[in-house]
Order: sequence, then C-alpha cells, then structure tokens
Amino acid sequence: MILETPFYQVDVFSNELFGGNPLAVFLRGKDFKETQLQQVAREMNLSETTFIFPPSNPQADFDIRIFTPEKEIPFAGHPTLGTAYVLSHTGLVPSTKKDLILNFKAGLIPVTLEENDRIFMIQSSAKIMQTFPDMERVAFCLGLNVNNIKSDLPIQSVSTGFPVLIVPINSLRAIQRIILNLPLLKELLEEVEVEMIYPFTRETVNFGNSVHARGFAPFIGIPEDPATGSAAGALGYYLNDKNLEEKEFLIEQGFEIKRSGNISVKITNTEGNKNIIRVGGKIKPVFKGSLYL
Repeated sequence: MILETPFYQVDVFSNELFGGNPLAVFLRGKDFKETQLQQVAREMNLSETTFIFPPSNPQADFDIRIFTPEKEIPFAGHPTLGTAYVLSHTGLVPSTKKDLILNFKAGLIPVTLEENDRIFMIQSSAKIMQTFPDMERVAFCLGLNVNNIKSDLPIQSVSTGFPVLIVPINSLRAIQRIILNLPLLKELLEEVEVEMIYPFTRETVNFGNSVHARGFAPFIGIPEDPATGSAAGALGYYLNDKNLEEKEFLIEQGFEIKRSGNISVKITNTEGNKNIIRVGGKIKPVFKGSLYL
C-alpha cells in the first residue's frame, strides 16, 4: 500500500518567487522510517529539508529535524523560519498564535510570526570559538590572494548552534571572485571543526544593505547556500563584538547563484554582556505536493 505524505516548499529570506533559500517541509515526520529521512533530503536536493514531529519537550509546540543532502544537523536558520511559516500556513497552529517554540537537536528556539509573512527567531547564545591566524591559507582555500582578506579583522569560528568560520573580505569584487579549492578547504574546516565557511564584505550590491555574504558548506551537500540564517546570527554577534555594526542591519546573500535574499539581524545587548540575537525575513510559498512512500 502506497502512503502519500504531504510537503510544502517555500523560499526563505525572499519576498519574491525563486529568491532566497528554498526549503522543503514535510508535515508528518512520523510517516517515515528513520533511514528514509536522509533519503528524502537527498531526493529533495535542497540545502535543507525539515520534518515535523509531535513535541518531546513540554515547552515546545513541535519537534523539528533538519537534514542536508548528506547529514542531519542540529540547527539551521532558514529551516527554522520556513518551517514556522508552513505550520501557520497549513493551520497546524491557529492563525491567532503568533509565538511558537520549536525544539531542535540543538535546543528550543522561539519564533515570532509578524505581519506580511515576516518571521523572526531568537537564536541561542552566541560564542566565538577560536581565532584562525593563517590568512594566507584561508585565502588559498577561497581562490583569493591574502591581500583580499581584511587584515584589521580576525578570522574566527562563531556559533549560535551551527558553527561557521567567518572571513572578512575587503571588497565586493573580491568576494564575487571566490572559487573554492576543495581539498584545501576540507582540511581547513576539519581543523577548525566547522562545516561552513562564511566570507563577508561591507561593500554591497544594493543600497541600504549593510553586508554582502556568501556561505559554503560543500562537504555536507551545500556547494553554496543562498541565504544562511544561522551564519547571519553568528556574523551579527561577530560584528557587534567588534562594535562594527548597528543593532539592526540587513545581510544580502545569494547574488552569485542568482537567488538573492535579504536577512534581517537584530542585536539587543542586555545586562551581563549577553546578546539577544534575532534573525528573520520574509517567506514566499512556492508549491505543495505529496511524496509516495
């Protein structure tokens, strides 16, 4: 007997169709055998695919599991926001309910649904994990020269639940010229114990945006990510830590792969030097369908 299980695809961090980061969301995670979850994510072949389950934590509204084409990951930004949108859009949560708590492998994430399909999440506490001093090695991994990396800012691994290596680039032209040296990059990411490298520059394509970024995680099935919410939160913490950015700013990403998106980052400094990091943007529904099991 064939089981039809429903799913939705949405574009996250975009107010236009075919922009931002696409996400597949399966409404009934319990329909799948454990081994099928990874197989489905590989079949969808998007940066991430999510599966919705009943909550295992009494504080949560739902459990969410996230898979790239290669592996399960504990947290990611655009899957959090896109899944929350689908929960609301399909009526799995009442239309009057604007605040959700979603439970991931990394822990509980609060999400707020605002007007005009804008959704924000509060990311877990950020931390700078380590500083990587070898600028030349990082430059070679990106196919750049060492003088393309800003020497007055550190290369650091930062995490709000999904660690990334943040690399400051000195120009828009340089970041657009990145061509990955995969063998060198694989060694680097394994050494610093992260799965994504996230170069950024303060030069932007669109006026009014603050940062232009690119995200690469080729060894977990993401050659280039169109818009990375978890990395955006980490970058927000990084910039705030260096007093380089306003408390609210906009990151543009995905231009080089023709899926431009805008990620809003809001930082609130509280007592005890603990930063509240809110990341969000707009969501655009693309299609719905059924998978035959």
